[in-house]
This record gives sequence, structure tokens and C-alpha cells, in this order.
Amino acid sequence: MPKYSVLRMARGLTEVFRPVVVTEIDGDYHAFIVRYSGDYIAHAHDKDEFITILEGELMMEIGDETQSVRQGESILIPAGIQHKPRCPNMALALVVEHKGLQSQMTPSV
Repeated sequence: MPKYSVLRMARGLTEVFRPVVVTEIDGDYHAFIVRYSGDYIAHAHDKDEFITILEGELMMEIGDETQSVRQGESILIPAGIQHKPRCPNMALALVVEHKGLQSQMTPSV
């Protein structure tokens, strides 16, 4: 059974908002790590997205509400929900989602 050293993989991850796949799950899903810093575009997906913060803190704007997701915490973004990640410093996350969601983002207008 394979083991993954996610934090070791993250050491070489310097670009923000550039996911690196850790593994595939059941052929339809994947887990990846990504660094956040600054603001990302508001967008929605047609499938759920699960984000766990490994280092730092992420602010997630969902509608008119902003939720803080700190190191060791996770958030589930349901399908179809407009959201915008913001990170005033630097954060590292492990994301599990259906493959292809990143290419199917629907930005807000």
C-alpha cells in the first residue's frame, strides 16, 4: 500500500494556486496539494470540493459570509456554491475533488 509524504512534497511547492497531484482516488477523484497566497477568483464547481489546511490559514468567501479555515481544519464546499479563497499570508492545503473540476471553474462576472 503506497504512503505519501505530503509535507515533503510541499517543500518544493513554491508557486501559489498551482496544484500538485498527490494521488488518484477510485479513478474519478484526486487529492492534490496547493499553496494559497493572495486572492483567487470567485468561482463554483459542479461537484463538491473538500479542503484541509495543513499550514497557515485560509479565508473562504461564500456569498456574503467569510469563514476562516485554520491549520488542521477542513471545509466542504458543496457543488454549485460560489466561493472565493483569500489568504493574506501563505497557506498549504490538501484538496480532494472530482478530477477535472479545476478546468471546469465558472468565474463570477
